[in-house]
Amino acid sequence: LISIEMSAPCPLTMDQMSNVAMSVLVNRYYNKGTAFTEKERRDNGILGRLPPRVETLEQQVSRAMDQLDKFEKPIEKYVHLNSIHSGNVTLYYAILQNYPEKMLPIVYTPTVGEACQKFGSIFVRERGLYLSSCYRSEFPACIEDSRYTDVDIIVVTDGSRILGLGDLGANGMGISVGKCALYVVGAGLRPRRVLPVLLDCGTNTESIRNDPYYLGQPIPRVNDETFFGCLDDFMETAAKKWPTAVIQFEDFSNNHCFDMLERYRNKYRCFNDDIQGTGAVVSSGFVSGMEASGIAPPKHRVVVFGAGSAAAGVVDSICKLVAYRTGVPEADVCKCFYLVDTKGLVTTTRGDELAAHKVRFARTEISAEESKKLTTLRDVVNFVKPTAFLGLGGVGPVLDREMVNVMMSVTEKPLIFPLSNPTSKAECNPVEVYQWTNGNAIIASGSPFPAVTVNGKVCKPSQGNNMYVFPGLGLGVSLAQPETISDDIILAASARLQDLLSPEDRAEGALYPSLTRIRWVSLEIATAVIEKCQELGVGAKNIPTDRASILKYVEARMWQPAYGAEGKDNIV
Repeated sequence: LISIEMSAPCPLTMDQMSNVAMSVLVNRYYNKGTAFTEKERRDNGILGRLPPRVETLEQQVSRAMDQLDKFEKPIEKYVHLNSIHSGNVTLYYAILQNYPEKMLPIVYTPTVGEACQKFGSIFVRERGLYLSSCYRSEFPACIEDSRYTDVDIIVVTDGSRILGLGDLGANGMGISVGKCALYVVGAGLRPRRVLPVLLDCGTNTESIRNDPYYLGQPIPRVNDETFFGCLDDFMETAAKKWPTAVIQFEDFSNNHCFDMLERYRNKYRCFNDDIQGTGAVVSSGFVSGMEASGIAPPKHRVVVFGAGSAAAGVVDSICKLVAYRTGVPEADVCKCFYLVDTKGLVTTTRGDELAAHKVRFARTEISAEESKKLTTLRDVVNFVKPTAFLGLGGVGPVLDREMVNVMMSVTEKPLIFPLSNPTSKAECNPVEVYQWTNGNAIIASGSPFPAVTVNGKVCKPSQGNNMYVFPGLGLGVSLAQPETISDDIILAASARLQDLLSPEDRAEGALYPSLTRIRWVSLEIATAVIEKCQELGVGAKNIPTDRASILKYVEARMWQPAYGAEGKDNIV
């Protein structure tokens, strides 16, 4: 078969020519299915392989949506969408782009969590690149044989910390696949130029290793020396093969993710979405929420449930954005935050050795005696009396009505962000919180939740979805080509996202623009990234410098799902 990833045509033998008819039907990038014109069918020798009626892409989308609507369970819709992708990439993305509110929760959170758990049993066809530690020496050959010749974005995971579900091993490929799909839908990256990668280093979850349908190595996780050796080899080989690509780290465990970022961020064009992407999105919405609460951002008291990579990234990003917006020193903003981990309030006096990423946010004014009394979230809430709550613990419901009442005793509009994914891991149910607060709470969640009417007021939580930043960030960086991705570039993306919130959005209580406008959001963020690169002198040398021209430049490079002219490649 002809591989769509091949960059140059190669001579075909007569036997190979006889396979061309089949190749256009089984190659997901070329295939148009019933949209092949009669001439294309004759030219490719497939006239009798398809029903006679020629359809438009719009008609195909309509049929697919009718099929999807007949499935009751989201995971069933996910499987059917994967089947469509395995045969026709253009149709797949046309469905997602035309119905984002329906389809994004299917291809990513919350459904992707279940899809990862069941990855082996619902597997349809390969997508992306699988690199296993057992053939580490062959990584260069595997990458070369992949036939991905031009790549803009790489999303790599080892499956060690998937959402709030823990170590899923090779099943975590579903996360890389989902994120790549969001790059295409959200920012118009070309499907052929986004690459999901699974770095298979085993799994410590015994039930997964014993699953007869598990597709990864059924071994415990390798030691750190082997892990970082595999990652070093991947980063070096990928950078040589695809020197212009942006590499996104996704869902690596807390004991590795910070070290990874420090190890590679000044050497490669890379970022960690769990730390930096989550931080950029949440900080944008949280600072808008702070402003809407009527309390100046530096005067809030914020309890943060969870002290892992996402929590540290979020707090760091909020501090940077508040300092940028208000002029208050970043160190002073950090004093607003009270992190809670499995041992209680994170302090310098509780007697344990803190992980490096917690030290900066540890409370120094709490005595050892007080630390002993602050071992649960409830203890901390009663002690701090917070105006805001950030949930990033990934253990499910922990914030109850009694604790929300404590918050209501000090503020009329508490900020409550239950950000853990999937839905079952959220720290509270926004519907209940609205009812407890008479609709006054300002809420953003990690997964989508329904609206509720309280005292005649329709209350709907915003969704702090990473999709608001990483597609536009990746697009902007891939176009500007800075050698590395600095904190200033991430901050520019976060600040622009906050600026995109319209007066109408604010009046409705929204903290983010509608996801139906994600292409516009990504266009703006990519433009902000390019502007920042130009300001810093780190890239974008061949891109116009005035804002209007940059917007046009970026928009012209955003792919739209459409079939090519008759006889032409879809250019996906």
